[in-house]
Amino acid sequence: MNDRSSVPTATPDAADADFRLDAPGEIMSWLRELLQSQSRVQLSTPDGEAVHTVLRALDTPHGMLTFEAPQDRTAAEPVLASTEVMATAYLDRIKLQFDLPGLVGVRGTGTEVLRAPLPQRIYRFQRRQAYRVQSQGQLFPALRLSSVEGVRIRVVNVSGGGLALQWPARGTPGVVATLPPPPAQGEEVMGTLELEREVNFSVLLRVQHVTPGEGEAPHHLGCAFVSLSPSAARALQLFIDQAQKRERLMKRPA
Repeated sequence: MNDRSSVPTATPDAADADFRLDAPGEIMSWLRELLQSQSRVQLSTPDGEAVHTVLRALDTPHGMLTFEAPQDRTAAEPVLASTEVMATAYLDRIKLQFDLPGLVGVRGTGTEVLRAPLPQRIYRFQRRQAYRVQSQGQLFPALRLSSVEGVRIRVVNVSGGGLALQWPARGTPGVVATLPPPPAQGEEVMGTLELEREVNFSVLLRVQHVTPGEGEAPHHLGCAFVSLSPSAARALQLFIDQAQKRERLMKRPA
């Protein structure tokens, strides 16, 4: 049955790089997750024709995707006749879109499937900056200050755009006497962001806002990344993607 509702518009090639995935390894990772989840995939055309299916196989050696064909063979005909077909799927809060040029129907042993070459890029419509990885422990993540030897500040959460710090109040038991007062809004902080035991990189942060703590309560600082090196940006992206994947696996029914 054709479904003309919620048909997306074509994704422009000049889309924000924050959405576009070009690395083959990253593309395959998302396709494998789409295959494992058996999430519904909508195949649509610019004319408004659409069918729903699921991804059935990833033929990596031959670079092909295999989708389940609709039971009603006529439902897929307008989609197969189009030179522009877009696949849209949802994995929790993440929307995936990719083009499927060369989509064809193939009749196998007693059944028909839809096949298309692997996509050259995938668009992932959830800004990494919008997803915050909450701290799960006291040791990591943390910010090791450059200005004071050996002082680590607890990171409450981290995203692609910045992080939140829990800055201890001076005089609190267990806090070193050399700990400086929290920086004010607009000031910059240099240090080493330790995401995990073996994952760390230098960062320059700008304080966006400060919520003072009362008494011995810690101060809460919201900070933005001023700049990240390419290797640091990749490490941060991987850390966030892995956290999102763990969250989806925990939500998946047993």
